[in-house]
Amino acid sequence: MSKSLIRESVSGEHAELVSIVASSHDAIVGMTIDGLITTWNPAAVRLYGYAAEDIVGRSADLLVPAECRPDEAGVLRRILAGEEVGRYRSDRVCRDGSTVTVSLTVSPIVDDTGAVVGAATFSRWFNELEEARDRFEIRMSKLRSEAAGAAARFETLAEEVRDQARQAQERFDLRVGKERVRMQDAEDQVQAQLAMPGAQIGAGQMNREMQSAHERFEGLVAGQQTEAQSAAGRFETQVDEAHHQTEDAQQRFEEIVDHERVEAEDAADRFQQRTELEQDVARRDRQHLEFQLQQSQRLEVLGQLAGGVAHDFNNLLAVILNYASFVAEELAAAPASDSMTAAGHDVGQIQRAAERATALTHQLLAFARREVIQPRVLDLNHIITDVKQLLDRTIGEDVVLTNDLADDLWPILADTGQMEQILVNLVVNARNAMSGGGTLSIETRNIRVDDDRHIRLRVSDTGTGMSPDIIEHVFEPFYTTKRDGTGTGLGLATVYGIVAQAEGTIAIDSQLGVGTTMTMTFPVTDQVAVPDEAEVPYQHTPTGQTVLLVEDEQALREVTERIFTRDGYRVLTAADGQEALTIAADHDGEIDLLVTDVVMPMMLGKEVAERMLQIRPGIKVLYISGYARPVLASAGRLDPDMHLIEKPYSASTITQKAGQVLRHPG
Repeated sequence: MSKSLIRESVSGEHAELVSIVASSHDAIVGMTIDGLITTWNPAAVRLYGYAAEDIVGRSADLLVPAECRPDEAGVLRRILAGEEVGRYRSDRVCRDGSTVTVSLTVSPIVDDTGAVVGAATFSRWFNELEEARDRFEIRMSKLRSEAAGAAARFETLAEEVRDQARQAQERFDLRVGKERVRMQDAEDQVQAQLAMPGAQIGAGQMNREMQSAHERFEGLVAGQQTEAQSAAGRFETQVDEAHHQTEDAQQRFEEIVDHERVEAEDAADRFQQRTELEQDVARRDRQHLEFQLQQSQRLEVLGQLAGGVAHDFNNLLAVILNYASFVAEELAAAPASDSMTAAGHDVGQIQRAAERATALTHQLLAFARREVIQPRVLDLNHIITDVKQLLDRTIGEDVVLTNDLADDLWPILADTGQMEQILVNLVVNARNAMSGGGTLSIETRNIRVDDDRHIRLRVSDTGTGMSPDIIEHVFEPFYTTKRDGTGTGLGLATVYGIVAQAEGTIAIDSQLGVGTTMTMTFPVTDQVAVPDEAEVPYQHTPTGQTVLLVEDEQALREVTERIFTRDGYRVLTAADGQEALTIAADHDGEIDLLVTDVVMPMMLGKEVAERMLQIRPGIKVLYISGYARPVLASAGRLDPDMHLIEKPYSASTITQKAGQVLRHPG
């Protein structure tokens, strides 16, 4: 055979072997002598949940519960030593953390020299019902063999007894025949002698000889009959014994069959019960997941609605706040009078109402995950410690606040202000549930979720607790249990939005009359903390600089133009992006700062800025928006090189921010 044909043959055999391994219903796992996994077939994926790329190259101990590892190490040592290991039962750990009982065998893997270079396990899910059926079939087969052997032994014994009886009858017939011949010879001799002269003289003696012959014959016959009867008796006894043995074997057979049937039925019942239990658990899990999905979808819809409302409302608030500020300034400059004082008081009420509305819109945006954040690497323990004094003042003297903070808490990537808001909102919510006093505890821990590092934050109270109906709606905006109108219904909704925006999870455990525990998890970051940069102080430009303002809302555009003009800037205005680009191209002088709304029809603020930089390289950009997540940020996180001021803004905040942007390097 040529080398090419040999290579083709070997290649074909290898492909066939790979196909057999891939098609096997048994989970086949190959490993080195050090226990590193090298082979992982599709059945192993189905049984254990790991994809091949996720498990190959890792230690097989990952699949073995800690308490089983010494036994498994012993099995591997026996295999590597050349011993045979029969099928056995053991537990294995799946990817989702669940434990499955498997029936498995282990075989050595050898190289071309015969040296053991690894081991292969062949495992399948252990099914108690199938195991009972296999055991039943084995016992039945064994009993059938025993019954067949007993029947064969009975037939052999019966044949031997029949042979003995036949031989005894033959011996009896032979001896009787001989005695008949002797008696006939004796009679013939007597008759012959009687016929001779003088025969009467010896007749008496002959008669005695005849009588003696007859007696011997009768004795022989009786002896043979006795022997035959004895043989028949022995035959019957042996037949009875064999019959009893057969009956005993049959009875044992039936008893074992009944026992195995009962075991099989019990196993079937247990299998059915476990199946029904697993189905019930799966049904409850599915219902729970469906409920979570429905709740998540409902909250998402509410979030979109809240975000849209907050965006439009922020534009209105910016106009109200700034025009109220203008009026307040004019009233303060007017000659004092009762009417001016009353008007100033009225304007102050307008401003305070607008500021409260501003706080509400920020809460709505936080719930809707539309609020732009600037996350940084932080230690949540430091945040808790920093706000403890504020929390103590919030809860009052009749509530005891305790902190149980983990040592060396892992860092997370989050917005400091939002983490503080979570703590304040949860503490206020807990305080309201403990009108008669109680205990409030804050706990942090390092945990692992599916091998990923997370931190856990728990806030627990000993308050009134919540019913399942309340828990179902508690994260919805404007849902409140307060009947006196003091609650906005945004506290927990805001917490939910912040946690979701931080890619975390939140869960509630509450019992009426016992209390409530809020459990949140946050993913750990591998980023390194960097010190905060000091903000560049604002300095007014005496000679004024040119600002190009792009805002589609006319009222807000007009009030913002007035703010910049009053502060000494030259202002160019545009109602949309295309108009702004045209103005920038046609304007002869410098344009120092582009102030643009983010969400506008026809062209978004980010595109306006990008195209503006092509026309006016080096122009500084300041974004203004009610919510900017869709266009400026990734997952709501503002990129470091972007400057944003959120609506509604005051005159002082926007001019101060503009000055910082203009003086910012780069």
